[in-house]
Amino acid sequence: MLFTAITFLVAGELAAGTQLEFVAMMAGTIGCIAVTFNLLGGLKTISGIGFTCFALFTIVISQFAKVLFFEAADKNLEAPNLTIKVYLVFYFCIMVGTFVYGRLRIRLIKPLEPESEAQIDLQYTVSLIAGFFGNALFVFYNAQVSAAGKAATGHGVGLALEALLPYSLVLAVFSRIRESDGEHSFGLRAFIPWLSLVIFGLIGTGRGPIMLPSIIYAVTCYTSGYQFKKRHYIVGITGLILFFAFISPIEIYLRGNITGEDLNSRIGDIVTAVRNMPSLAVVRQFSRGGTGSGSREEYYDRPGTFELSRVSAIRADSNMISATSTGFHYGFTALKIDALHNVPHFLYPNKPEEDSGGYLGRVTGVNADWVDNEEVMITAISDSFGAFGWLGVVVVGGVVYPACFVLYESLFDLRKPWGVLALGGFAYTLWGANMGSLMLILTRTPLILIAFSYVVGGVVSMIPVKGAKGERMSGASASEA
Repeated sequence: MLFTAITFLVAGELAAGTQLEFVAMMAGTIGCIAVTFNLLGGLKTISGIGFTCFALFTIVISQFAKVLFFEAADKNLEAPNLTIKVYLVFYFCIMVGTFVYGRLRIRLIKPLEPESEAQIDLQYTVSLIAGFFGNALFVFYNAQVSAAGKAATGHGVGLALEALLPYSLVLAVFSRIRESDGEHSFGLRAFIPWLSLVIFGLIGTGRGPIMLPSIIYAVTCYTSGYQFKKRHYIVGITGLILFFAFISPIEIYLRGNITGEDLNSRIGDIVTAVRNMPSLAVVRQFSRGGTGSGSREEYYDRPGTFELSRVSAIRADSNMISATSTGFHYGFTALKIDALHNVPHFLYPNKPEEDSGGYLGRVTGVNADWVDNEEVMITAISDSFGAFGWLGVVVVGGVVYPACFVLYESLFDLRKPWGVLALGGFAYTLWGANMGSLMLILTRTPLILIAFSYVVGGVVSMIPVKGAKGERMSGASASEA
């Protein structure tokens, strides 16, 4: 399969007019990705799934799309040969690092998983209530921060608690599959957190948060061994079409009408904008202009492919690699901004209110000096090169990424609820993570998940439960689930 895929890409890109040097390094990059994928255990491990998402959205999808559109793969890239060379070195270092110590496992405190059906039910209730409260708090204070430009304690509390709502969805799907012996996967208990997450995503006009609950559902089913039926695929494909054709452009259109407003004004303006919404064609054109910066974020020449450019990170990475190819490197500046930005506000009142997105966007030239646009996507590949040059590429690719794989494989069990939640956060963040986000993946995210597992599990374990539901789940059944 690897030989066939690489042959298809090489022949297609050469026929489309791509330079031979670019094609050769692209083939080497895909080869390194395939070897690393196998070393990590494929789609049966947290690290394998996370790495797959990262590889798909950085280079794999884009190269196949370029062949299918019959466009030269080095076109619309700034410094194309340098960009693909950085990609090749980065993925080669990941492969070597994974081969050397990727299968290492270290003894760490693991999350406290529910041990009985009664504990699952109780944890679901606690997580649903606390998670809903946290998401509501986060949405409210996030709007306040946008309006006032200053964070508040409630914002941090909401940010900490919001992960419990997705966890309640995981528990609901996990429990439904167990109780029905694999016949069903979705019910009322799963619908409540799913709908809540979609509504919070709509209010925040974030496309990722709207898709997140459906992704969590699919991942939980996959890790639980649930066999999807024909209707699931029909609903999934229909949902994706509706999302990209209607929901996504409408969300971006609404986002342009509520930027910088508090929650009350935001809700009122959303209602007004919906009532006075122009035709869908106008909305799509407006949303297209509201998410990009013209040709510097588009990888394809074919009209209507801007959304595809959003999942072809090599285009955005080329901007950073080109901007720092003449010798300028910003070192620890972006990392420092991200580190200070994530310090609790009560510990550092004057911390940066924005992460490094605006700074990195200005380095690439995509953002104007006076604009903080967090929509600019920079992955760790170009961020490592932009910050430290080739040394950064080698260290981040050969040390940091394999360390992430080792950490998550050592901490979490993919067959259990907290492991599923960890997988969701890991895969969802890794594919578009810069170096600052990688530091969070290595530190804050696992600490928060483990801490909450003991808080929620500890509270629930103190509640006495009688009957069959209180009996501990057997190791075999838990493993099968």
